[in-house]
Amino acid sequence: MPRPAPAARENRFWIRCLFHPEDARSMRLLPLLTARVAVAALLLVALSSASFADPRPRDVLDAARIRLALQKLQVTGTALFVAAHPDDENTAVLAWLSSGRKVRTGYLSITRGDGGQNLIGTEIGEQLGLIRTHELLSARRVDGAEQFFTRAIDFGYSKNPEETFAIWGKERTLADVVYVIRRFRPDLIITRFPTDGGGGHGHHTASAILAEEAFAAAADPARFPEQLAFVKPWQAKRVVWNAFRFGNAAPDTTPGRVRVDVGAYQPLLGRSYSEIAGESRSMHKSQGFGSAERRGEFVNTFEHRLGARATTDLLEGIELSWARFPNGAKVGALLREAEGKLDPMKPEGILPLLLQARSAMAAAGDDPIVAAKRAELSEVIRSCAGLWIEATAARPTTIPGGRVRVVTSVLNRSSAAFTLERVEVLGGPAGSRPARALTRNIPSNDTLQVPVPADAAVTQPYWLATAAGKGSFEVGEPRVIGDPESGPALVARVTLAAGAEQITLDVPVVYRWVDPVMGERYRALEVAPPVTARFEQGVYLFADTAPRDVRVVVEATLDAVSGAVRLALPAGWKCEPATQPVMLGAGGADTTLSFRVVPQAGASASSSMHCEVEVGGKVYDRRLVRIDHEHIPLQTLLPPAEARLVRADVKRTGTQVGYVMGSGDAVPAALTQMGFAVTLLTDADVEEGGDLSRFDAVVVGVRAYNTRPRLLAHQDRLLAYAANGGRLVVQYQTADNSFDNKLGPLPFKISRERVTVEEAEMRLLKPEHPLLTTPNRIGAADFEGWVQERGLYFASPFDAKYETVLSANDPGEPARDGSVLFARVGKGTFIYTGLSFFRELPAGVPGAYRLFANLVSPERK
Repeated sequence: MPRPAPAARENRFWIRCLFHPEDARSMRLLPLLTARVAVAALLLVALSSASFADPRPRDVLDAARIRLALQKLQVTGTALFVAAHPDDENTAVLAWLSSGRKVRTGYLSITRGDGGQNLIGTEIGEQLGLIRTHELLSARRVDGAEQFFTRAIDFGYSKNPEETFAIWGKERTLADVVYVIRRFRPDLIITRFPTDGGGGHGHHTASAILAEEAFAAAADPARFPEQLAFVKPWQAKRVVWNAFRFGNAAPDTTPGRVRVDVGAYQPLLGRSYSEIAGESRSMHKSQGFGSAERRGEFVNTFEHRLGARATTDLLEGIELSWARFPNGAKVGALLREAEGKLDPMKPEGILPLLLQARSAMAAAGDDPIVAAKRAELSEVIRSCAGLWIEATAARPTTIPGGRVRVVTSVLNRSSAAFTLERVEVLGGPAGSRPARALTRNIPSNDTLQVPVPADAAVTQPYWLATAAGKGSFEVGEPRVIGDPESGPALVARVTLAAGAEQITLDVPVVYRWVDPVMGERYRALEVAPPVTARFEQGVYLFADTAPRDVRVVVEATLDAVSGAVRLALPAGWKCEPATQPVMLGAGGADTTLSFRVVPQAGASASSSMHCEVEVGGKVYDRRLVRIDHEHIPLQTLLPPAEARLVRADVKRTGTQVGYVMGSGDAVPAALTQMGFAVTLLTDADVEEGGDLSRFDAVVVGVRAYNTRPRLLAHQDRLLAYAANGGRLVVQYQTADNSFDNKLGPLPFKISRERVTVEEAEMRLLKPEHPLLTTPNRIGAADFEGWVQERGLYFASPFDAKYETVLSANDPGEPARDGSVLFARVGKGTFIYTGLSFFRELPAGVPGAYRLFANLVSPERK
């Protein structure tokens, strides 16, 4: 990002001293540290609270929403909902709190959902976590709440909170929850899950335990005192549990619980809170959570957990008016008067009152809630004036040391008088034009040439900037913990004068273009390295010691570059040539280079290689990844330019494989690495028109039956292929009663049984079975290095005529034998597997390649 202004640089210096006191000690600055850092911390916490989740310029509110916003401005209460994952939140409760009770509302998701499955693409792990982060932000734009996270990683299904805390680090995650509470300052905390394990998933139970422990810890200055440079201790009024009520279940009548009708109607929005909730929840598209918009009464209940007990109202005993702040009576009176005088056809008529309220808020103290209300008020002022403000870059991408042409546009669409005093890009230049009055409905444009510092950070989600630990992301700046995303690369600031009041409004610098189908689109301005590189494959399998060609695509970002490209290889591997020159023209030119890689004696079974491009004495080792789904803004990542090298003796029989892709996975690429020729099959191929007999095996991808509804109707054709001598391999499908006893030649059901401990012992039930011997003999070593889990959605129950070859279980649980089913059908074979090959193969797990080759390879005849 551009270098901060001098005052900001100074504040960052003092914060660095706080977290690295040895620097302050060496410079003899410790006596000044405490006083100076408090000012710096308050500033940086305020800056990090700014929300630019959507790169599109913010629309002004219509008259009904202006009235609702005025009502919300008069309410100073705050509520925080806490759960474990994206899609765990009760969106109806969030909508009711935000637009019904009109309190500032937040959702703290302990994780970003990295460990889930993906219904809309091939992204898993960190990339899926990024998608789900923005699905939550899209949901919050619908239901009106704000979004927070901790650093904890969703490592997959966990069966108890003890395992969850062992992986997350309980104190580390508790500290994050405490920090969010101290920063957001909720009066009411609501947990989605109980602490007794009734929520099933260990992450669910852990989220409730953390929320309840944080209730007291956040108020105790002795707990996590390092946070007090940024925030102050905070005591919420109470904690309640939002008791479960799903679908058409009867209302809860448990005595002592507070009842709330989240199906109530909000006339200013023309919808009920449960209708809003359906739209909000449907943002979780990667999880297939499209939801109906319920209408009519729908009562939720809330059980008291901690703090002052509420009898009939969740916000009972909480001061919700401005009376809780100095000068609050004046602020509240002005806001009430403004609401009373709002003319929907001329909202600018209340601007004088709103400007007076803004001035009165300046005397209401420095509480973060007051700061949040001032920001809300600025947005209401902008909407009443119909102000449109945007800052667009000429190109979507820049590089450190480059320049960005930024055009700002300020449009006043009301009769109110505004003077545009100043336009600037923070950390960069200001516009050279003098102050001028804004003419109604005539845009005032400025063009700025903004230099990007040579040491500017590249665009990257802040939690992915450095390598993560096993259970938690590493975050360098403590002040951003809790933030949903990184801030924008550049921010434009517009300073307006309205009467005696001066108003500053910030907008991110974005890139705008027109898609012929989707219309006007926006994306965030990116800062990328001058050159990136990527391997053509994510995994390279060496089934023997023969050399293989490894191809690398090198791409210039903007300007022409010249330099040298090399592969950084682990011990036991060599490549020729050692380096190759590269010369690329400007404008995104690219080239593909080939290296011959050879495993040596002692080469590790699975390790990473990196591509490095040296230009002008600097080494660049990042690849560019863009994630583009219509329901979220386009996302950019710059992970290391790396690929997995797998040295494993993998044999196969057969050559032709038909693959029925489901929600998306990387298994076809792994099959290609094994030497199979893979054909992706359409619905028409599976139906009467396709010739399946040409395939040695047909493999059904994960969740194919869940995502391709026509497939189940033609399952008899797939089974006939097997009966005629084919090999049909079905990977895991999400449990669905409609699949019961229909997928195989013999009855079986897909259960929710799974083995979540990736190191769990895998017992060979029939060591001499063809699946464990042909063409690769499988042993205990083949189950080393698996990631996240052994498998999920195992078969259970299943017909006794199925042969099972593997057994495993999580600690304290009975044996699970349904991870692989094998059955002879006519002249061929049917196999169902719940083992998580969709994770293990892209991760380069050698044994997973050997075992999957056995599943796919037809028996020699």
